[in-house]
Amino acid sequence: MMIGDAKVERLVVHRVGNPARDERLQLSDRAATVDDEVSALLLDGYLKGIVSDKKKHQFFHESDLNLNELYHYSRQFFRGEVDFLDASQRIARHLYARSQHPNISPGDLLVILFSGLSDGETAQRALGVFKSEIRDEFLTLIDSGDVIDIRHASGINPRLIDKGALLLENGPTVYAVDRLGQQAKFWLDDFLKAMRVPDAASRSRMVATVVEQLSDGIADPLEQARFKEACFELCVAEDEVAPGEVARLAERFVPRERVEQVRDEAAASYGFALDDEAKLPALGVARRLEKTLSRVGVGHGINLLMPSHLSLKHFHTLDDGEGEMTLTIKLRRRD
Repeated sequence: MMIGDAKVERLVVHRVGNPARDERLQLSDRAATVDDEVSALLLDGYLKGIVSDKKKHQFFHESDLNLNELYHYSRQFFRGEVDFLDASQRIARHLYARSQHPNISPGDLLVILFSGLSDGETAQRALGVFKSEIRDEFLTLIDSGDVIDIRHASGINPRLIDKGALLLENGPTVYAVDRLGQQAKFWLDDFLKAMRVPDAASRSRMVATVVEQLSDGIADPLEQARFKEACFELCVAEDEVAPGEVARLAERFVPRERVEQVRDEAAASYGFALDDEAKLPALGVARRLEKTLSRVGVGHGINLLMPSHLSLKHFHTLDDGEGEMTLTIKLRRRD
């Protein structure tokens, strides 16, 4: 997405509280005035800060995409069925209805209409939806001519996005970010109802994460080392590797139910599921597995960190029964 020619067309600010704490929803009845300085800050902060492939998501709904509230409201606006103020108020009411978790803080909701974005072929508009939950404290200087005074002020930092979304005019793609989502993941799951669009890098990281979690559950150090090496060798043998190939290899060392469980947990964490047949750059997966390969658990809470040219060949533990333990470790050089 290219944003070099983007402009701020309209802006409205609403205040959204938490209804579970009897905090109110305050809707503005007109758009705010935006001068050139404010526009430049919004473009350089909010817009530039959210347009990234790592933040690309897609609206979804279990039965019908048109039943996704944010997608529906944005389609109504872009088709000209509702005006900008009405669309922003509908978005604010929807956010208020989804803000009942005790960890959700009140905040200012900025709804911004951007124009001049481009996907490389056609120009399009976008609705920016940004919730600011934290106000920054800063000092401001007042020059009265004969003296410069200093005053305290608080405000919104547009370069630090608390929660944000950019709803594109063409299609169900939405850029989204939730910097404060560790305690309550309502922004993506409940408010936007959006799933991350995976790329090769994020898929590769997810495969490496699955391998690491599966290997941690293998109690036998030698089997653990063999599993990691088999995964690594699978990746270095070809130019591309599919997640399904890694899963089938894992089932030689770990029960299928455990493999599926770990994959489901990873999908919940990353926000997308792995396509078994998706081809990934094998070198990228191998590089991420190298970090996992260097660490081998040998039981008793002990991990070995080994250089890449060595692997575990034999391991033996001897407990003398008097509180002391002897570990015998034999390594071999890799070809």
